[in-house]
Parts: sequence; C-alpha cells; structure tokens
Amino acid sequence: MKNIKELYKYELARFEVQKKNLRRLWNIPQETAELLYTLVLTKSPKHILEIGTSNGFSTFWLSIAAESCDAVVDTIEVDKDRFKLAKRNLKNRKNIIQRFGKAELIIPELIDKYDFVFIDAGKINYIDYIKILINKLNNNAVIVADNVISHYDTVKEYLDYIKSSERFDSVTLNIDSGLNIAVYKTDIIKIKE
Repeated sequence: MKNIKELYKYELARFEVQKKNLRRLWNIPQETAELLYTLVLTKSPKHILEIGTSNGFSTFWLSIAAESCDAVVDTIEVDKDRFKLAKRNLKNRKNIIQRFGKAELIIPELIDKYDFVFIDAGKINYIDYIKILINKLNNNAVIVADNVISHYDTVKEYLDYIKSSERFDSVTLNIDSGLNIAVYKTDIIKIKE
C-alpha cells in the first residue's frame, strides 16, 4: 500500500484537501479504500459498479486496483456538483465511466454484468439497488455495502434481504462505519439430507 500512496500522492492529497474543506463529501475512510483495493485485486473482476461517486475518492481506489485486471469501473452519482468535482478529479483515469443521475433509473439501462459492486449512496435505497441489480450480477459477484452499522436502521431491510436470500453469503465487518460483504450465487445447489 505504501507504493500506491507514494505513486499517487498528489491525487490523494487533493482528495484529502477536498474532504477537509468541502461540505457534503461523503468519502470513505482510508482503511475502507485500502480494503476495497485489496478486494478488487483478489477478485480480479472485469466489470465494477459503484453506486455513489461523491468526489471520486473511492472510485479512484477502485480504478487503480482495476488496472491490474483490465477492468472497467462504472460509477453513478446523483448530485450534480459532486459529479462535476469527480469528473475533474478522475480526468486522468482511463478505465472509469461516470454516469450522472439516479441509480435506480441508470442501473436497468446498463448492459454489462458486474463482478464487483460497491454501494455507498442513499442508504434508504440500498434495498432498491440490490433488487434491480440481481439480473446484472455474474455468479460469485462481490457486493460491498458501506455504512451498515452506522446507518443500521436505515439499511436493515437491505441486510435482512441479503441474509434471508439463499443466493447470498455475507458477512458484516466492524470497520469504520460498517461494511457488509456479500457474494452472489446464480446457481444454488441444494444439499439433500
């Protein structure tokens, strides 16, 4: 991680300044960014979807990890000012497709199937996002949802859905604001007793 931080120190410094000086930027903490980076390296996805770009900090980390596996990062942001800021912050990244608008309207129009998804947007909509994502997920797709401890009451319906579905295996990690990591199975093998 030290090499990454050194290689991208100017970009990372810009994100840090923005986080300190601009209101309404909901960047993930550094520890979560590094975990996302590592998960992408481990998974080696071809298509990554991020719901909630903000100023592009998490997108940046997803993008640099995605380079190692020739992956593309689709990212969606609903706030116009944050979208424009992310556009400037990510202008030198070649493997990112930025989309402006409501995720629940954009996701049904996406043609790719995704191997890795990061959800960090309107918490009350997590349940809607996962339901419209189901037919956009490849087998063994990894879905990481942020803020599941800090906003537990708001995302409870999402967590209940993930936990009650036999198509998902998941774990909640007590890291930063809480992360739920789920793996989606398109094929369910029933074990006979």
